[in-house]
Amino acid sequence: MKRLIGIFFLAGAAAAAAFTDRPWGAAQAQQAGAAPRTIPSLADIMSATQWRHLKLAYSGKVSNWPLANYELGQIQQSFSAAAELYPTLQGVPIAQLIKDESGPPLADLDKAIERKNYADFARAFTKLTEACNRCHRAAGVGFIVIRIPTSSPFSNQLFPPTETR
Repeated sequence: MKRLIGIFFLAGAAAAAAFTDRPWGAAQAQQAGAAPRTIPSLADIMSATQWRHLKLAYSGKVSNWPLANYELGQIQQSFSAAAELYPTLQGVPIAQLIKDESGPPLADLDKAIERKNYADFARAFTKLTEACNRCHRAAGVGFIVIRIPTSSPFSNQLFPPTETR
């Protein structure tokens, strides 16, 4: 068990190091109180966005509009971060692609959630999913194909609305 905990600790430390642009031990060389500068990769931002996409799908499916609104906001923040950190990557205009492709379906999702209209939500969600795939193709990673989720790996989260305390 101690060995397993040690392996998880080392894996966590390695992951933390991967999110920094400084070599191991550089944090000690910084001025006191200064946090290391971390920049997630575009792939990491998009992987997190893929999870949000799934959670958005399920929250809309069960009409949990507060959760849908939250997940939509998280997706918008992820796209903003990606556009800011990677306006152009390997000659591909990432920021412009995000704006052009995701802007309209995100706005439609926002309206559908505000109106609590599942039919409009489903149409806008389909458009968002299609936009993801067009963006991936334009960025040269068309082998990353997003689809509307068919099951949820989140057995530890309830998606139907519940009373809040």
